[in-house]
Amino acid sequence: MKATKSLLGRAAALAGTVALSVVGLVGVAAPAQAAALGSLTLNPTSGNVADNPALVSATTSAACPAGFGDQAVLRFGPVGGQVANLNKIASVGNYDQAPFTLDANRSIATALGNPAPANGDYLFVVECISGVNGPHADRFETAVTVTGGNWRVKGAVDPAAPTTTALAANPAGPVELGSNVTLTATVAPAAAAGSVDFRRGAASLGTATVSNGTASLTTNTLAAGTNSLTAVFTPADPAAYLGSTSSAVSVQVIVPGSLRAEQEITADIAPGAFSLAVAGNTVALTGGVVGGSATGDLNKATVTDLRGTNAGWNLTGQVEDFVGPANAKIGANQLGWVPNASEVNENSGTVVPGAAASPGTGLGDARALCSAAQGSSAGVFECGADLTLDIPDTAAPGSYTATLTLTLV
Repeated sequence: MKATKSLLGRAAALAGTVALSVVGLVGVAAPAQAAALGSLTLNPTSGNVADNPALVSATTSAACPAGFGDQAVLRFGPVGGQVANLNKIASVGNYDQAPFTLDANRSIATALGNPAPANGDYLFVVECISGVNGPHADRFETAVTVTGGNWRVKGAVDPAAPTTTALAANPAGPVELGSNVTLTATVAPAAAAGSVDFRRGAASLGTATVSNGTASLTTNTLAAGTNSLTAVFTPADPAAYLGSTSSAVSVQVIVPGSLRAEQEITADIAPGAFSLAVAGNTVALTGGVVGGSATGDLNKATVTDLRGTNAGWNLTGQVEDFVGPANAKIGANQLGWVPNASEVNENSGTVVPGAAASPGTGLGDARALCSAAQGSSAGVFECGADLTLDIPDTAAPGSYTATLTLTLV
């Protein structure tokens, strides 16, 4: 199911650029006096040298030095040695205006010509290139270590591994008041050490240590009626494993000699809404001057997922070229954004903002504004973004307009 809304973006100022061409070699020796202009934020922070592409993205910590923003290239190689291209030289331009993101289109092994690189320290680098003066002497760098064909950012820590907890009751019920009931929690992976708190509603019945993936507790204190029981796993090492809570298990407790009568109650539940709404249909970008940038905020988009399927969803955005006076244009990719996202209420699932798109490599292609994964997409969510339109030096002053389309799937 799809829902689409259009937002009108306006900026006073502004298009056209001078195309500069620089030929890049597959392998480039490190500059003799190369220093770091800054660092790179890599996504992901680890992988295998055979992964293709080697990276989803590499984002610089700052803009290129002034005058060296015509082209940029992402490369990889040993510390102090030759670096090789992980993609073609990017020629969008304006890389000296703001931090920017490049991606890879080949594996590390392919870039270095195979076989896989030996164990040791290597660098992901981004070089800034002037169409007149060539590459800048310094570059952006992030060091990684290669071990057995796998690489990892130096100092990066593995995220805590998720766990699952399942609860079983024996006997399952009904049982007489005061009878023993054994509760057994099974925690996966079995290597996760810690303890389990057995609960009736919010009240604790007691705790037990996990051994070989299981923890057990025997109780005779369950109250008459239906008891809703859960098991909550707390890891001994939160840096290694995440905690988890089991689904509820019901155990019915009866009073000896009591009389019971049962009625079955059914309810037909229809699926709810899956919808997209926006807080407005126009956005005015401000501060635009030729050679500068114009900024503004995307109107908040509200995603409602009450289908009952928890199937996941994705909200993307894409903009057309900006059209100004005398049909002057500013390319769609000159509009970048930094998305944000939040859950409207505590019962909602989990929403994740999309990756930032820098001006120059921006919204000419569909980009994720926000998303919710299968199993955690139910609820109501708000998504927005900070917008930045980079204005070329050759832009004709005037009012420019473009249509940004949000698509929910």
